[in-house]
Amino acid sequence: MNSQLLELIFLSEKRKDLLLFLREGPKSISEIRESLNVGLVAILPQLKKLRENSLILKTGDVYSLSPLGIAVAGRMQPIIDVLNVFGSKYEYWANHAVESIPDPLRKRIGELANCTFSEPPDRTRLFEPHREFVENLMKSNKIKGIASIFHPLYPSLFLAFAKKGAEISILVTRPVYERTKEEYGAELGEFLKFENASFYVCNGKIELSHVVTDRFLSLTLPFSDGTFDHKEDVLCFDPVALQWGEDLFAYYRNISDRITEI
Repeated sequence: MNSQLLELIFLSEKRKDLLLFLREGPKSISEIRESLNVGLVAILPQLKKLRENSLILKTGDVYSLSPLGIAVAGRMQPIIDVLNVFGSKYEYWANHAVESIPDPLRKRIGELANCTFSEPPDRTRLFEPHREFVENLMKSNKIKGIASIFHPLYPSLFLAFAKKGAEISILVTRPVYERTKEEYGAELGEFLKFENASFYVCNGKIELSHVVTDRFLSLTLPFSDGTFDHKEDVLCFDPVALQWGEDLFAYYRNISDRITEI
């Protein structure tokens, strides 16, 4: 989209909403007013501008997208979703390494449009798992997680979930695996014996950490300078975001080795 077209669409909430609404099909002026909760005086100038720019057509009292409007409106939602993701907390995204997300998933980052953020822990619990993370994890039946750093609480935590019968898959980097095997070999060996548990090791570079369950997605990105962020996680509960998290796990699982014994 050129700059003139972008300004026409995105500098007016009414025009943006009109185009998205008309994606559903032709609408009468009364349907437009009722759905968008706008008065006639407010909406007619916006309809006129969109008609003048060949984005919508008018037949009697009914408005519809033109072929050009269909093409433009079809590309709008992904842009809006990305703007919603970054705009919800721009400082966070600007200060974290978004590039650590694999390209196929980064292109779909708009699917995290309704994300929230974990509450920063107090200084006495700075390096412990976040409260929201643990609370939601305890209610989950299916768990998939990627760990790019070693945390001494995780081996016993995920073993406990395996014992409870949760379907659990863990994926770690080679350095995390070696340390886990060295310091928590007994727990890891017991974990590997459960049919409902699987463990993967990736030899490639992973900078992020994440957990996706049947309830929520938690995503931890490093700061832009590469240091790990212990304070704040991205949290999502939408089904679309959960699928994004599943696909992120699958991306790394496909380039990892499954460990069945140590």
